[in-house]
Amino acid sequence: MTALWSSAECRSEQCASCAGERPFEQPRCADGHEPGECPDWACVSCGHAVILGSACAAGPVRRPAMV
Repeated sequence: MTALWSSAECRSEQCASCAGERPFEQPRCADGHEPGECPDWACVSCGHAVILGSACAAGPVRRPAMV
């Protein structure tokens, strides 16, 4: 995936709907993320939404007990 950064809130990515490289912007975040930190991005041309970033665990992972 190509990423050409132009600012913290705008970048260029491959858009699956447009079938090409398009500018993506971060919409206003409803989850309380600081500007530039929200993983939600939308294609400027068609509105196709993607989540970019790494996944993080919400809490410790519990392993099942071996019987």
